[in-house]
Amino acid sequence: MHYQHLFREWRKYPNVYDISYWDSLNSGIWEDPSTDIEDKVQFLCDWLCRTDKKEVIPQLYDRRKSFNELVERSRSLDLIHFNHSNMAVIQSSYNVLSEVVGLGPTAISKYLHMHNPGLFLMWDNQIFRDYFHIKTVSKLTATSKRYLKFLFLMKKEAIEAISTFNVHTIKIQEKSIDKFQKSFNFEPIPRILDKYNYVTRGISK
Repeated sequence: MHYQHLFREWRKYPNVYDISYWDSLNSGIWEDPSTDIEDKVQFLCDWLCRTDKKEVIPQLYDRRKSFNELVERSRSLDLIHFNHSNMAVIQSSYNVLSEVVGLGPTAISKYLHMHNPGLFLMWDNQIFRDYFHIKTVSKLTATSKRYLKFLFLMKKEAIEAISTFNVHTIKIQEKSIDKFQKSFNFEPIPRILDKYNYVTRGISK
């Protein structure tokens, strides 16, 4: 994906969701995976995930320990630098949340993103359908294996966009990544790509 194309579509993203996203992130509730679960689930509801709070919240509390351990193991990872050696912890993180009755694939991806915005990408049903050409979106189709494949696809797109942003850079360096993010108001790279996906492939299509 060329940088100019990404930037052009990114700018079309609805402002209302941008405000909600930054309000939630800046509130501090994303920092600790073991706290503010009610507020995190409210964020999912605000983002139209159709999550039953009474059903989901107790289950998330029950899985706090196992999920927290996985979050800690993945905290140092980001979309650009993760690789095949990190596959297990990413899939396990997805699978723990997949055990929660009432938490669908869209909500799972958003809950993951809250706990590492630099690594985990959000998707919705239409984005899943568009990338995988599968009409039915469920936990049987939108699996951790497919989510991992989605992350690798997005990593490839991000690296290509950074490369076309810095055309004189042969190798992706931290300096070029920082300059790239600066052009997108310092947003996390998964969030930049999520906004692109929403505009070009998601429910706004």
